[in-house]
Amino acid sequence: MRNFDFRFPIFHFTYLFVVCFPIVSVFAQVQKPEPVFGFYQGGFYMTVIGGETAYTGGSLIQREKDYQSGLRSQANLGVLPVKMLGTLPFPQSFPLPSDKVQAGNTRKVAMEYGITDHIGLFISYSTLSIESQGTNQLAVIDRANPNGYTTYIEAVPLSNTLYKDRNYGMGINYHFLSKNRFDPFIGLEVSILNFDTKYRTGQLNNLYYPTYTHPGTGLGGRVAFGTNYYITPEFGFSIEVYGARKMLKSNAFSSESINHAGFQFGFIFNMEAIGKY
Repeated sequence: MRNFDFRFPIFHFTYLFVVCFPIVSVFAQVQKPEPVFGFYQGGFYMTVIGGETAYTGGSLIQREKDYQSGLRSQANLGVLPVKMLGTLPFPQSFPLPSDKVQAGNTRKVAMEYGITDHIGLFISYSTLSIESQGTNQLAVIDRANPNGYTTYIEAVPLSNTLYKDRNYGMGINYHFLSKNRFDPFIGLEVSILNFDTKYRTGQLNNLYYPTYTHPGTGLGGRVAFGTNYYITPEFGFSIEVYGARKMLKSNAFSSESINHAGFQFGFIFNMEAIGKY
């Protein structure tokens, strides 16, 4: 019976293991990209942030404050009766509850692409919502009145959405550091928007009555300074301080404005790194 010689296959196996395996391992290590943190050319980033405004102003907000002031003046002078829940009389000597325009709520999603190691272009979608609370002028049916109704000032504070918008923006960010966990930046943005707002018009003793929700469009500008901090190449935290101004127009008015500023906090995702690693 013929005997097989195992020395040749064993020699080849030993050669492949000792010589070729390290070469393959080194080649594999060379092909694997090194993780890169922070902002860089070719990076594609998604930011999701939100917060409350620290300041809210502009002519539209001032009009709401003037409206509340006018109601107080009419109540103090006895021009209009003051009632609670539309039925109970409210003593004229009692002060009306304090009125206020509450802090606005902001939300923003942005997609940014690094055209250089320091400059990024982005598009964004954001919202702003402002609530107001205070006294209001209402009406009840009154057959004895020639108008068919009687107006009164409601003493119980009423809450409503004074203003709400949807912004579609684009802009540019300058990143002071590149390929760094700590990523400070400054940005400029312009946007078009559509909105809905409460807007009151009328005569002196029927101040800004009735109240309707009016839709409209506008233009906005925004400047922001902030920083991103990357926990991993793919994920990090984002915080910014910003100021914005919006010029508004609707069928109820030709020109009004909203100004707001505040802080926003959220998360940033490097989509390019997620796909690479």
